[in-house]
Amino acid sequence: MLLHPIGTDNKNMHMWDLLKKTIDEQQFVSTTADIWTAYNKSFLGVTVHWIDSETLQRKKAAIACRRFRGRHTYDAIASELEDIFSQYGLTAEKVTACVTDNGSNFIKAFKEYQQVESEEDEEKEVEEDDGEVAFTDLHSVLTGGNDEDAQQGLCVLPAHYRCAAHTLNLIANNEIGKWLASNPESRAVYRSSTAKCSALWTKASRSTVASECLEKISERKLIVPSVTRWNSFYDAYVRIVEMPLTDINNLCTQLQIKCMNDREYQFLKEYCAIMKPFSVALDILQGEETCFYGTLQPTLEVLMAKTLAMQNGLSQMTTGLPEIIVGAIKTRFATTIDSKEALLATVSLPKFKLRWVKEET
Repeated sequence: MLLHPIGTDNKNMHMWDLLKKTIDEQQFVSTTADIWTAYNKSFLGVTVHWIDSETLQRKKAAIACRRFRGRHTYDAIASELEDIFSQYGLTAEKVTACVTDNGSNFIKAFKEYQQVESEEDEEKEVEEDDGEVAFTDLHSVLTGGNDEDAQQGLCVLPAHYRCAAHTLNLIANNEIGKWLASNPESRAVYRSSTAKCSALWTKASRSTVASECLEKISERKLIVPSVTRWNSFYDAYVRIVEMPLTDINNLCTQLQIKCMNDREYQFLKEYCAIMKPFSVALDILQGEETCFYGTLQPTLEVLMAKTLAMQNGLSQMTTGLPEIIVGAIKTRFATTIDSKEALLATVSLPKFKLRWVKEET
């Protein structure tokens, strides 16, 4: 990890110079940025990624991990990012994109400080300038000079992409969770079944006696999910439904927890079956080495197809869930699904090429 060069020893300075030289040699790079809080202190981290011209392998490096003081406002974020980018000569033209989560402060920062000039605007400017005489208001020039100077001091950020894995997590926690909690057919069974699962893995993780009871009934430990990772909840539910219902209720009896009925057990099995393609897609998009921007479109296409294929044979508790999932994906990934850049990124990957693209496309 390479941090700010000021105030570091000679070894760190050498590492910084080496990374700076490597970045200068690249024609294009991509970046990621994130803000987190630990021990009541906020930090801003930025990484840079590029493709090695000789090995065609993706390389990466951390270029910042600094304290972020004050409120996480969009203008403060933009100022910090521009300062980090400028230290390494990362201009908006060189950085193809910066990937962040879906936080409103990040989104507004890039919306306000990103230079985006569409082809339509360029065509309009050409058409207006073609063969016509432009008249300038002298008063506006004299009074607007200060504003123009102020605009020159504003930072300029590169293109912005939202993290696909974070977006899928939002779909699982928001659209899917809200539908299950509000749908009359699934509301009661969803709340009761998840509450009993929570009681099971909480008791088994906090009590040695409960853990010993679990060992006698099942040779596998229960998974305690992380609040910020939907995948961990899915894995925790799968671990429970892998056990027969009789074993689950035997364990509940020994731990003095309410037993699970047939309806709740059936709901959990259907939920895990429907969400399995979703979980696999999320694992793919969270890949450290093999996930590229070109992986996104095929992954979403396969995810929607496999999810819709689960509609047959579902009970009334979950019969509308596949359509809710596909609808949420189409809404949140609307720009990606129709993106020509994402399509070109996919066909340029040897893993996909044109094999998955429809003939008319």
